[in-house]
Amino acid sequence: MGVGVIRVITAHPKLRADSRILLIGDSLAQGLNPQLKALARDERVTYEGRGISGSRIDQWAKNPWLDQTLASYQPTLILVSLGTNDAYMQGDVWERQRPALERLLDKLEASGAEVVWITPPTLPVVHNGMRVDAGFLDTLSREAPNVFDSTALNIPRGPDGLHPNVAGLAGWAGALWAWLS
Repeated sequence: MGVGVIRVITAHPKLRADSRILLIGDSLAQGLNPQLKALARDERVTYEGRGISGSRIDQWAKNPWLDQTLASYQPTLILVSLGTNDAYMQGDVWERQRPALERLLDKLEASGAEVVWITPPTLPVVHNGMRVDAGFLDTLSREAPNVFDSTALNIPRGPDGLHPNVAGLAGWAGALWAWLS
């Protein structure tokens, strides 16, 4: 029984020689994109990435570029770096974003690709005058598939206290790549 539990806990998508990786997300994805692209190039893995600063789950759920890219690129592994901007929304964020999360996950899973949700690193309690909804992030981590928990990493930040600096992005991308390898 112990070995079975370990397998379940440590099970996650693995990179293969024929992997076709797609990264989508917000400004954190923008920062990870060049790092992951370089790692993919070094390993001769096909890679495409796109981050849109300030974007949220509901926006990606209806993004026409994503629809077109899923059809034409046909990824085998989709990395999703979303939740930061959602977590700073007002009101009951989970109730507002849950239907969009379901639509987004349905769309991604219908592509046949494995999906990995990259949690945001630990976020500032207050950023630009807005309070983070930690409950939303906790629920998102439980509901999303194949979660890579970035909060467990010590990621150096830039001057805004939110976005990783260059060293932080490199270390974060390297940890994710190692987890996938």
